[in-house]
This record gives sequence, C-alpha cells and structure tokens, in this order.
Amino acid sequence: MANMAHNQALGRGDYAFHRETMRAAMFSSSIVKQATDAARRSLLWSFAGGAAILCVFVGERFLFQEQQTVAIEHALKAQKASGQILLADERLTMSANMAAATGEQRWIDRYEDNIPVIDDAIAEARALAPSDAARRFDEETRVSNDRLVEIERRSFDEVRQGRVAQARGLLDGLPYAQHKQVLSNGTSRFAGAAISAARENLDGVEAHADLMFVLVAAAAIAGAVLLWRGLARHLRRSEAAFLSAEERIRDLAVNDALTGVANRRALREYLSDALDAAQPVMGKLAVLMIDLDHFKTINDRHGHVAGDLVLKEVAQRMLQLLREGQLLSRYDADEFVAVIDYDGSEDVVRRLASRIIERVSMPISFGDLSLQVGASVGVALSPAHGTLDEELLRKADIAVRRAKEEGRGVCRIFDASMDVAVDEKKALREELRAAVKNGELAAYFQPIVNLAENAISGFEILCRWHHPTRGLVPPDTFIPLAEEAGFTNALTMSVLRSACQGARDLPPHMFLALNIAPQQIQDEWLVEKILRVLTEMGMAPGQLEVELTESALVSDLAAAKRVITSLKNVGISVSLDDFGTGYSSLCYLSELPFDKIKIDRSFIRTLSERDQSAKIVNAIVGLGRSLGVPIVAEGVETAADAEFLKDIGCSSAQGYYYAKAMSAAELAGFLKTTTLKVAPAPSDAIAAQIAARARRAGAAAEPAPSVRRA
Repeated sequence: MANMAHNQALGRGDYAFHRETMRAAMFSSSIVKQATDAARRSLLWSFAGGAAILCVFVGERFLFQEQQTVAIEHALKAQKASGQILLADERLTMSANMAAATGEQRWIDRYEDNIPVIDDAIAEARALAPSDAARRFDEETRVSNDRLVEIERRSFDEVRQGRVAQARGLLDGLPYAQHKQVLSNGTSRFAGAAISAARENLDGVEAHADLMFVLVAAAAIAGAVLLWRGLARHLRRSEAAFLSAEERIRDLAVNDALTGVANRRALREYLSDALDAAQPVMGKLAVLMIDLDHFKTINDRHGHVAGDLVLKEVAQRMLQLLREGQLLSRYDADEFVAVIDYDGSEDVVRRLASRIIERVSMPISFGDLSLQVGASVGVALSPAHGTLDEELLRKADIAVRRAKEEGRGVCRIFDASMDVAVDEKKALREELRAAVKNGELAAYFQPIVNLAENAISGFEILCRWHHPTRGLVPPDTFIPLAEEAGFTNALTMSVLRSACQGARDLPPHMFLALNIAPQQIQDEWLVEKILRVLTEMGMAPGQLEVELTESALVSDLAAAKRVITSLKNVGISVSLDDFGTGYSSLCYLSELPFDKIKIDRSFIRTLSERDQSAKIVNAIVGLGRSLGVPIVAEGVETAADAEFLKDIGCSSAQGYYYAKAMSAAELAGFLKTTTLKVAPAPSDAIAAQIAARARRAGAAAEPAPSVRRA
C-alpha cells in the first residue's frame, strides 16, 4: 500500500505537469502567425531548418525502423539457435548418463530420438552466423558433436553387454569432457558473432544516416535558392505542419511511448473527469487493473526487446475488446488499467475481464519465436466501491493481488473483506517483524538417519512461530511475509541462533541442516552473518550444513557459486535440496561442488504407487554414487520405503517414519527413548581432519573482507 500511495502522489504531480504542458501548447499556437512572419524575412534560414527536420524524419522512419527490426530479429534467432544446441546436447548427455546408470534401453532410444534435433539446430546456427564464424563453428562444433555421439554410442555398447563401469568410464573420461567444452565454447562464440554482426549492421545504418544528413542538408541549401519565389506557399504548409506537430506533442504528453495507449497522467485525468460526469446521473464505472502473469520470465529468457514486443501486442489485443470512449492505460511496467462505463450488472464487467484474460493468454508469435503470458484482473466499481480515482485504483490493485494469490489467470472484484485481509496481513507482518527481533521464533528439529547404520547423523532445522493470540502460525503463512517485507535474513539468523541454543547437548559430531531462501544468495555478507551466529553460540562451522534449492540457482547462478564457494571455504558443507523437480539439475551438479543431494519428497511419497518414481529414485542414487555425492531422501513415511532406499544404496533419509519435527525441549527425551542409534563419533583420523577443517574455517572467518573475496 505504501507503493500505491507513492504512485498516487506521483500521479497527482503528473496530472499538474500535464495541465501546464497543455497551457504551454495553447500559448504556442498563438504565436504561429508571428513565427511565419519571421520566417518570411529569413527564407534561407527557414528552408535550412525545414531540411534538417525532414532529414531527421527520413532517418527515423526508414533507417531506425526497418533495419533495426531486421537486425534484432536476426540476433533473436541466433540466440534461440544457440539455446537449442545447448538444450539438445544436455538432453543427449542426460539420456547417456541415465542409460549408463540404469542400463535401460528406453534411455538409449530417447538418445537416438534427440540426435536429429541437435543436427538440425547446428545446421540452423551455421546458416545464421557470418561466413568466417560459420566455418569455424562448423569445424569445431560439428566435429565435437560427432565425437560426443561416437563416445556415447560406445558407452551404449558397453551397457548392452552389461559393462556399466566401462560405460561410466567413457562418459566420465577426459575426451568426453573436452568435446563437451568445445561444443559449449563454439556455441557461445557463434552467439557472440551473430550479435556482433547485428551490431555492425546497426552501425552501418547509423553511418548511412549521417551521409544522408549531409546530402539532404546540401540539397536543402540549393533548394532554398531555387524555391525563393515559392515562399508564401511553403510557409502556409509549414504553418499547417507546425500545428500538426503541436497536436502530436499533445498526444505524446498523454500516451505511453511504447504501447501507444494512454499513460498514467491521461488515466488520472480521464478517470477524474468520468467520475465527475457520472455522479450527477449515477452512472456506473468499472476500473479493471490487468497484471500480466509470467512477463518477467519473457524478459529474463528472451531479453527486453522481446518483452517490449509482447507489451505492444498485448495492448493492441486489449484495445480491440474495448468500445469507443472506453480507456486503456499502461499503469506500470507490466500492468494496464481499463476504465469502462456500463449500464448492466457486474456480469458485464466479468465477461469483459474473461475475454481480456483469454485474449492476452493466446500465444504471441514473432517469426519462429512463440511467447505466451497470462493475465490476472482486479476490478473496482463506482459508486459501489468509491467515487474517487485514488480510492478505485487502490481497491482494483488489492483485487488483482488477490487474483494472483488465488492462482493467477482469474478475475476478482473488490469486496470489503479484501481490505480487511490487507490490514490483517499488514498487522501479521509487523507482529512477525517484532517476533523475529525479539527471538520468539523457535527452531524445531527433524532427525536425518544414516540408513546403513540405522543411526541419527544430524537434524534438519525447521521454523515454528507460536503466536501469543493466534496460536501456531504455519511456515507457509509467515515465511512469504518475511520474503515480501525483506527480512528473511533476520528470520534465518534468529532461527539459527535458536537451533544452536537448542542443540547444545547434542554430540559435537552431529550436524544441523539449515535452509537458505533463494533471495538470500544476493546478500554479499550472508556467510559472515552465519559465521557470526555460530561464533556467538559456540558452534563449529563444520557442524552446519546449508541447503540450497534449485530455484536459488536459477535466479542467479553466479551468486550461488560465490556463496557455495564461501561456505565451503569456511568449513560449512552445502547440499542441493528438492533435487529432481527443476529443469536443469544435472547442469548444476556438473558446475557446483555440492556435498549432498536431497531427493524431493514428491518422489519418495509415490514409491509404492508409481513404478516411475522408484526408477527415478534408483537412477538418482546411482547418479550420486557415480559422482561420489551422498544422497538423502526426504519424506520417508513407511518402513517399506526406508527398506527400499537402503537396498538401493541411498545414504540417508528423514521423514515422519523416524520422527516428526520436535522442539528443543522434546529433543533430549527423543534421544533417550528412540530405537534409532546415535551415530558414533568419527575415528581419530577423521576427527583430526574435522578439527583441521574447523581451524581453517576459524582462520577464514577472522577478517570480514576475506569472506567476501571467497
């Protein structure tokens, strides 16, 4: 709501600025006659200025539209082709690895199905690149791709003969890695060459525009002499053009430059005038706030040029659904507002909102590129929900937020309960902030069991909030509040401090596993903050394990690498949580040095129901074994699941079968009564290694800057 109030304040300022601009435009019209009289006395100067204006117009119209569009489309195609090569190569690699891990023929069949895909992608890329880059791209990338296929098919022969170790050896060997690197580097160089070619093309357009400027200026000077006698006729045309230009300026003052629909200033003026006109006759107005769904993904994956094209197309689609006299405005980066008058019931508004959602959600094609966004719509009605523009926009904003919370792609009309919910959410957020500050959030513990020894090796830290009046507030309620308000780090450190306090009596060789939210990896001081808490509570870095989900890696891989490296440098181990649910997990395993992999609970819960889940879990365990990375299974709830995981070689497990999450007060009693063993202390040699690692961690933690450089 603070942002909304800020935007409304800006809107009032924009409206005043618009009124001043209109007054200035009206004044400029009054001096047109004076300008034409002065121009008659300075014919040569007038024609020179007209020639310059004409030159700029020609340059903008022909050079910076057609050529720029062609260059941008070429660059987009090149980026898409390089992405298709890397995607096809990743699918081939995954199929080969899964075939080597499982020995199943279906992975080999899937591999063969993808061979034509990468061949087509390479051919398309070669056609897009400049000739010299295409030749180098073909020499390096196609040869490396052929070598990779040769090695992978040799591994399939080994698999068919039952020699899985030999198959893995081929895929883990240096030649295979070298050819994959060549393929990746060649594809990257190709994309760079194609983009550079597009930039050179644009540079050529600019150079041509400069030349045209000189030629047209010279022609204008010569034409000024020849057209001296036609002064009166040309000045009359100039006067008309001047008035037309002023009209265009007025249009630009109230229209969005990108989409051409009304801007926020025009929306404020139109809505205010419409409300004033509607009140005497009790007419009905509806304010529809349309928020695009998944638009950020378009910008992230395809760039802002593609995002701008999507916004323009979406605006045109919505305009086609409105009647004459109704307004569509671009309100924010990916938000639009429609203002309509209607005489019927709310069903009229609902039907329009449904058509907007349906039309916006249709695929958008630009050449070979097909993009898709969605829309959520929030509605405020006048006079039912208010008679002021600020009030209606605020309530439409509340309604669209509710639509997005309830699954997106729907329409919600404001009601009073939403205002109550917003106030309630705000109150709960402030209470949570105070609870974090006062250390009122408690750490709970769920045991992680070593399957081979049936012994507890550590505990995962979970967070619980016992509100004094609301009772137990679930994490899926308060954690998003902390993320929205920006104090996730403070919450995490508070829970870590509580966990260290509650685990003081645990054996020193047991570890605690702490989850880190995706946005926390952007904090350059994250590792130092964790070390500060550990030092304060007297806990060694080697006793902590940090868990990162794949969503954290997707948001910023470079930042994730920095954080993981810093954590490991100070002695904290790192695990990949919820493995198997993301799109590119295998890629992350090859790039990031994880100490453990945790299989997502969705696969474990369906082990007895779906053969596919069992095969996937078996393959992940095999993959971990080949990488030398222990596998932990989450969500184990039955003895059969635990036995299955143990039989296939899964390292550890956690879930309700062993114990639910428990408070620190319950932890001591659990350790005394559980039938599980407590993992023994490490041998002298291992203990010495742990101690040395802890000393290195302590040394690394001393000066703060060293943590940032890690």
